[in-house]
Amino acid sequence: MKMISRNVLCIIYLCAALFCSNCATKPASAHKHNFSLKNTLSIFLLNNENKPLFCIPLQYLFNDHIGSFAFSHGSIIIGDYEMPLQLDDIIISVYLNENADENGSAASGFNAVFMQEKGIIKLSKMNEPLSVKQTEDTENYNHYYIFIEKYLDGNDLAKINREYDKGNGNGRFEIWYDLIIDNEPQNGSGIIDDFELYDGMAIDPLWFPSNLNFFKAKYL
Repeated sequence: MKMISRNVLCIIYLCAALFCSNCATKPASAHKHNFSLKNTLSIFLLNNENKPLFCIPLQYLFNDHIGSFAFSHGSIIIGDYEMPLQLDDIIISVYLNENADENGSAASGFNAVFMQEKGIIKLSKMNEPLSVKQTEDTENYNHYYIFIEKYLDGNDLAKINREYDKGNGNGRFEIWYDLIIDNEPQNGSGIIDDFELYDGMAIDPLWFPSNLNFFKAKYL
């Protein structure tokens, strides 16, 4: 797994290779294959009310304040099929837990602070001041979860099936975005990772590291 980020003060990205090398998902049983992704925990192929989607969850855990998140561009490639990621066809949601522990293991306590659906901002509270933290006995951290969702249509599914049937199950994705952290622009941040398409459930979510607890509670 490769990760690129410029001048970001502190980032927890889902690099759980020490725990497991696969990712799990609910099977998309309405389609020819019950796909999930393996060899990654940075992107998931999920099924939400029989609507397949890719979900890319980003995490930041620190004492700083993210005042802005702006998606730039990206893509998901499976075999020879490339799906561009653009603002007009993705959903972005940002959640914040201001009382997280140093492991970021909480499954609750997150509040939505930003929502953007296909380029339209539905909620924007990231730049609001944070609570004053009490640090006498223990230190609480700001745990940000940023979810980027790309729903798949019939054309996407047909082409993904075709690539898999041809033996082209290897995939790759990248995303690029800009942040403002403690009033300082952190532009040009990005994530790049490889994965493999798998027909079936790749691994039980029970093996996920604890910093994925909120992701599991929300999606699985």
